[in-house]
Amino acid sequence: MDAAGDFVLDELGTLQFERLCVELLRLDVDGAESYPWGLSLRLPEGVDAPGAGRLDGPALVLVAWIRPGASAAERLHEVVADALGWTEARSLLLATNLPDAHAALPPGLRGVALGPAELWRLYAAAPAVRFRVPTALGVADLDTLVPAEAAQRSTADVAAAVELARVFVPTRAYLETLRVLERHRFAVLTGPPEMGKTAIARMVGLAALTDGWEVHECIRPDELWSRFARDRRQVFVADDAFGSTEYRPDAAERWAVELDGILRAMDDRHWLLWTSRPAPLKAGLRRIHREHGVERFPQPAEIGVDTERLDVSEKALVLFRHTKAAALPHRATELVQAEGWHVVSHPHFTPERIRRFVARRLRELADGSSSTDVTALVAEEIREPTAAMAESYRALAPDHRAVLLALLDAPLGPVSERDLAASLRRHSPAELSRPAAEIVDRLADHFLRPLHPASVTWVHPSWRDLVIDELAHDAPARRAFLHACGVHGAALALSTAGGVAGERALPLLRDDGDWDALADRLAELVPELDAPETTVVLATLVESRRGTTGAERSELDALATEMLERLARAWAAVPGSLPVGLLAEWLALASELPEQPPLPALAATWVELAPTGPVDLGSAAEATAFDDWTVLAELLHEHDPDALARFGFPGAQMGELATYIDRAWVEIDSPARDTIVRSLRRIARLVQPLSLDASLCARRFELRTAERERREEELVELRPLSPELERLLEQPLPSRHDDEAVVARVLRDL
Repeated sequence: MDAAGDFVLDELGTLQFERLCVELLRLDVDGAESYPWGLSLRLPEGVDAPGAGRLDGPALVLVAWIRPGASAAERLHEVVADALGWTEARSLLLATNLPDAHAALPPGLRGVALGPAELWRLYAAAPAVRFRVPTALGVADLDTLVPAEAAQRSTADVAAAVELARVFVPTRAYLETLRVLERHRFAVLTGPPEMGKTAIARMVGLAALTDGWEVHECIRPDELWSRFARDRRQVFVADDAFGSTEYRPDAAERWAVELDGILRAMDDRHWLLWTSRPAPLKAGLRRIHREHGVERFPQPAEIGVDTERLDVSEKALVLFRHTKAAALPHRATELVQAEGWHVVSHPHFTPERIRRFVARRLRELADGSSSTDVTALVAEEIREPTAAMAESYRALAPDHRAVLLALLDAPLGPVSERDLAASLRRHSPAELSRPAAEIVDRLADHFLRPLHPASVTWVHPSWRDLVIDELAHDAPARRAFLHACGVHGAALALSTAGGVAGERALPLLRDDGDWDALADRLAELVPELDAPETTVVLATLVESRRGTTGAERSELDALATEMLERLARAWAAVPGSLPVGLLAEWLALASELPEQPPLPALAATWVELAPTGPVDLGSAAEATAFDDWTVLAELLHEHDPDALARFGFPGAQMGELATYIDRAWVEIDSPARDTIVRSLRRIARLVQPLSLDASLCARRFELRTAERERREEELVELRPLSPELERLLEQPLPSRHDDEAVVARVLRDL
């Protein structure tokens, strides 16, 4: 790599270049003097110069970012001469963004100059600095930093992370995330939309990727487990684990069941970053605490990182990086410098709004607005970006809007071409004017982002929110969507805790006609639904009912009753047993209703699950089957004890239950131990004569598991926080001026 040509330090500006050099040179900046070009630091005891040994003291360290141009070299000479003129020094360490920095060293003074080539070598050899100063990843040749094997194994959207690196600012929330990861190996990023949760997670992943870690983005726990490898370093990003912009209770339940095991699997070589808006996170934590207990899952205050707090310098740097990356004409740059304080100080400032403002409207403002109305227009763009977004959506051709509406009725996460095509067939039976792939390509960058190899996602969740709101306010389109939707569209219609602050509920159910359309569609879907799809609808109905009152509650009760009755009839018509987890969802919804419908026929399920002989506890399949049977017994004990008595429980199965406990005493190291413990706990609750034995056996398993975990923790050496990271967290970005001066200083380097 040609470091001088590809490590483009000119794009960093003074403050970001300063931070990079401070980290690379491991400088203690106490006592440093701040100047428009950087900082000056006098070290009486001398300083270690990379590649040149010790420079005798008193040594002068200059970190100088010089605006490139015809007179840049001359300006650097002036900076060096002025600094030496004010400070007695026997040696000089100079770090600058200009090539040929050695020419600025004065004769007769021992000096070392670090230009882009030398700084690149230091950066490439310092993974820890790449974590703490990911800013420089956006101006480096990442092909030379990212190991090919790690990139090939990763399943994350690396291309999006690379694009993000050009504009990313390592805020205090980012540094706090690193601190939490180093201590807990698990961090929850909370905050409202548009504040950079996903950006932080992706940049941690990109920095890790340059150090040989794999990076995986996961929508569901099974995706994490399928990629988990104990012998490899891996970062997992569960991006908005509870859904896209709506709370998805089925997704929360999946994470609640698995998270205890996932957290125990995290260590020095495995990290998990979880992003979520506050409302879904709190609802999910209630389930996790109920299932596993508070002691098994840290409270959010212990592992959470709030992305909502940005200080003035961070906002200024966000604006600077987006403007710098956009390569705008000179008039637009001047506009940013003139209006920078109004942009940065605006109460509705968010990184995403600034991205859209710079990418879409800044050129227009620079080309066509008079100086008298620019301030008002800038404020309007930041305050109400959805107005311009809505105009963009309404200006689309019908085929383009059809693709965006179809995405609302698709599974969570990146949508494959196959799923998008299926949704389009439901919502656009007439043939499109051009292939869907071509339409997606035309919507790319503004509304959608194509992903390799053949899927698509939203550029940002706020675009999905906007399409939902537009659909909700268009009665004919809303009704057509409900008549044609699949299970994911139905879940959207019934969703709660959506929107920016979790305030949106039942977005597509605004009048009686909407409720009728959804009821008709669900009646059509019931015979076609598989178990996971049925679970989505049932879990969403439970959550929706809890979040509504009055007329909406009555409508939901009627819809839920009809859904449960249709499911019971459909199950009765098909031979074989029911999945116990699905039955639990059915009963959970039924128990919420004022009048509970009759239970489905369960005799076939009982007969198939009930043990007829000893259970092989070394077999995960047999242990799971027995566990399903105890779940069914517990469900009947709670919801229909008479049916449980008719099956002869527990007397008819007392021998099999006692044998199970006896075998569990000797299968203490079974790989199915978690399943066995759950079964033993249920036996203790349901079968009084065996309660003590089952409880003692379950406790023995738990003690053995705790002992194993202690041994594993002893093998993992907890890394102390680096002094540099501690210092960065404790100190704000240095500035001796007021907020407006900070903004002016940052934007001066454009």
